[in-house]
Amino acid sequence: MFSTNTYAGDEFFEKVDYRGAFGATDWASGWTALYHYGVLAEPTTGTNDVIVNDDDIQPGDVVYWTADNVYHLNGRVFVEEGAVLHIEAGTVIKGMPGQGENASALIVARGGKIYAEGTADRPIIFTAESDDVNNPVDISYDTKGLWGGVIILGKATINRPGGEYNIEGIPTTEPRGLYGGNDDDDNSGVFRYVSIRHGGAEIGEGNEINGLTMGGVGRGTVIEYVEVFANKDDGFEWFGGTVNAKHLIAAFCGDDGFDMDEGYRGKLQFLFAIQHPEFGNRCAEHDGAPKSAVNSEPKAFATIFNATYLGSGKNANNPDNDEMFKLRENWGGIYANSIFGDYNGYGVDVSDAYSPDDSKDRLLNGELKFLNNIWFDFNGYTMADSIGKQDYIQNYLQNAVNGNEEVNPQLNGISRVQDGQLDPRPAFNGPAYQNLAQYPNDEFFEKVDYRGAFGATDWASGWTALYHYGVLAEPTTGTNDVIVNDDDIQPGEVVYWTADNVYHLNGRVFVEEGAVLHIEAGTVIKGMPGQGENASALIVARGGKIYAEGTADRPIIFTAESDDVNNPVDISYDTKGLWGGVIILGKATINRPGGEYNIEGIPTTEPRGLYGGNDDDDNSGVFRYVSIRHGGAEIGEGNEINGLTMGGVGRGTVIEYVEVFANKDDGFEWFGGTVNAKHLIAAFCGDDGFDMDEGYRGKLQFLFAIQHPEFGNRCAEHDGAPKSAVNSEPKAFATIFNATYLGSGKNANNPDNDEMFKLRENWGGIYANSIFGDYNGYGIDVSDAYSPDDSKDRLLNGELKFLNNIWFDFNGYTMADSIGKQDYIQNYLQNAANGNEEVNPQLNGISRVQDGQLDPRPAFNGPAYQNLAQYPTAIRVINNTFSIPDNFALKQNYPNPFNATTVIHFDLNKAGNVKLVVYDQLGRKITTLVNKTLSAGSYQIQWNANNLASGVYYYQLQLNDRVETRKMILNK
Repeated sequence: MFSTNTYAGDEFFEKVDYRGAFGATDWASGWTALYHYGVLAEPTTGTNDVIVNDDDIQPGDVVYWTADNVYHLNGRVFVEEGAVLHIEAGTVIKGMPGQGENASALIVARGGKIYAEGTADRPIIFTAESDDVNNPVDISYDTKGLWGGVIILGKATINRPGGEYNIEGIPTTEPRGLYGGNDDDDNSGVFRYVSIRHGGAEIGEGNEINGLTMGGVGRGTVIEYVEVFANKDDGFEWFGGTVNAKHLIAAFCGDDGFDMDEGYRGKLQFLFAIQHPEFGNRCAEHDGAPKSAVNSEPKAFATIFNATYLGSGKNANNPDNDEMFKLRENWGGIYANSIFGDYNGYGVDVSDAYSPDDSKDRLLNGELKFLNNIWFDFNGYTMADSIGKQDYIQNYLQNAVNGNEEVNPQLNGISRVQDGQLDPRPAFNGPAYQNLAQYPNDEFFEKVDYRGAFGATDWASGWTALYHYGVLAEPTTGTNDVIVNDDDIQPGEVVYWTADNVYHLNGRVFVEEGAVLHIEAGTVIKGMPGQGENASALIVARGGKIYAEGTADRPIIFTAESDDVNNPVDISYDTKGLWGGVIILGKATINRPGGEYNIEGIPTTEPRGLYGGNDDDDNSGVFRYVSIRHGGAEIGEGNEINGLTMGGVGRGTVIEYVEVFANKDDGFEWFGGTVNAKHLIAAFCGDDGFDMDEGYRGKLQFLFAIQHPEFGNRCAEHDGAPKSAVNSEPKAFATIFNATYLGSGKNANNPDNDEMFKLRENWGGIYANSIFGDYNGYGIDVSDAYSPDDSKDRLLNGELKFLNNIWFDFNGYTMADSIGKQDYIQNYLQNAANGNEEVNPQLNGISRVQDGQLDPRPAFNGPAYQNLAQYPTAIRVINNTFSIPDNFALKQNYPNPFNATTVIHFDLNKAGNVKLVVYDQLGRKITTLVNKTLSAGSYQIQWNANNLASGVYYYQLQLNDRVETRKMILNK
């Protein structure tokens, strides 16, 4: 029986190696009001040349490459096992020329890590030594093979016999070139906003290095927004492993765009391939296993949604355009909601050379699927005749049940030359916005409403070589004013706001139930002035959707009508309350009695202001790279609108890179719900930075709050439930990693800096690996007003935790005395087992005025890079075969006895609330590994007990009223 490996969670958290919201890269730079108004420090640019040799990064080293240098790779440079390389946004790395064994490349060895965290306005660029990255005409845009490439090796499983192998592109005599292992959760770091250009040097006749090669890379690694441009071999190639990725571009590669081998089993979304008019083979060449062992395990199974693959042109003279897809050697997987075309050859070739263990068999067994894709312009190879090279794949594509169709996707423009005409976004309301396949119930996939890699926003613009060389179209800017009234977005409508307009909200504007609002990157929305019922706001009603997809160099800006977004001195930077804010309402559960309620900031007589329901996976859309400025208009005495209010928003919604700046009330407020979010900024808000209420149960990472010197209350005010029903279900439990909260200053004259954290009314959750300080008040107030159902009780029961955080500069309130307002929280913080410490985090700069001195990144190798808590472990679904286990069962952990790490398997024969808890011999709870609702199925979870002493431990599984317990032995 074939099974796939998927996750019930937790792939959300990035396993970074620093505490606080920032590492080597200031991800707030460029797109925020903090930057626009000159509060944030200006980034540096490369002025010094640094030659990097192979022996420069030794095992155990932690190395930092910064944007004020240009790094020149002198041959192969390894990030050795146990070493860590951090690369700041905006850094340029150049490969020195050489072929064969002298080809330059950066190789992250198995057990090494790379944190290359670029941004859209400051990408990290790998290129040839002869390439001036500031001059688009110094070398021909399509020049290939000038240096090697980037290789990342990991310890995840591959299906090569023996379980490990030497990576392609490295001599087999090099032991550091080995990849593969048995840890599918292996973490090789973060690789984000990286452009790899002009590579693919030959290491032997007809053997070149890929742009980005991944050998046995595990799913703990983050790969997103990566471009390979003009590489002589493939763009991307996976050799086994489980790493997931989003927003990948393979442009003008000499061989294939995306190549897979040796049992790759990851998830991919938003893939774009475009081929040169004269060269390039396939957009996708996917092999399931080595030819000598096609039936080896684990079987290949990749899940790909939202790809756009464009060939060399339907009439191109490229002799290598034979098949867009070459699927062979037992490859299996899914391509769905994608666009394929403009190719002078077959669409799909599915091999049967190794039957009964080949891709034809996977197709016929339902393990290879093409669902709801658009096919166009294959120059005579048609859906009616021969897009599929063999009869069996042709018949599959013709089967209407599978949703494939041959139709013009109405892309805005296709070009492969430097004329600024490439715009791969499909026409609004065209076929790409219809006939979608259902997305997996998986937190990884964004549930967008279009087919192909692009919607209203061209996320490739700005940071890529495609843009730098003038192939991509230039974005538009707002020149027309459009007044938006409440009746302009009716139920069922799909509306598009584009960057060539400025939209003015005339009072409250609802995105009604069933309506969808798309907002293009770079669009400006202004709230017209008004207070009370006339306050302007954008409200996404329950059942409505918003796709506001900005980018770091073209954010979507919500601001006041009087704000000229191009002039940082037209109004005072800290002006508040000029308009309302943004409200998103959903159908996820809240713990208000009755399960629904009217949202704060909207009159209770407005039925469209209701939120709450029973769908924790509810999807309200995407809200990315959005800056909300100068809001918080009063709707009643002392009652203002938050910057971003979320009522019952479900975890199907994507919220990341959102800033609330100078809002009169809170920055962000969650009323129940389960939505997760990353990279949030609450700056200079009049009340709290981050506020939670009514049973919010999401996950958050990379939160930054900074308060004004003269106003602002708490950085975090978290209430678990309404005062009248503090024991209501579901209980609040938020999990927050990597926050940096800065108050008004340790000596500020702000009378509202009473407590940085106000935790009350049965709130529970986790704050870990964070930095808190520069606050003239207590660190934490944990309420016991409603005991036995209050936050004090959650703390004492292990349901409220602060783990491995840095605390500093609370102006006399110290870890030794009174950072915690009450004895019980003070004692908790002082307990060394919880890892909290009072130490200077060595931030580069703190400022709250327009002097360009705010830089919240901690010093390299300082305390922020030490003493981290372990990140949450994912629960892995190991058997997704459409069969349900016969029994409820807790299996013996393996290995047992174990040294630090072990795996626990369990079977659920029905859905329900599941708890998996570890206890010591005295019955004391050590940790809760699982506490959530799971479907019937087979699961496994990996547990790391590195911080515990050797001895006997017990693990207990509870499903509703069923309980099983087993013993395990930790032997260090």
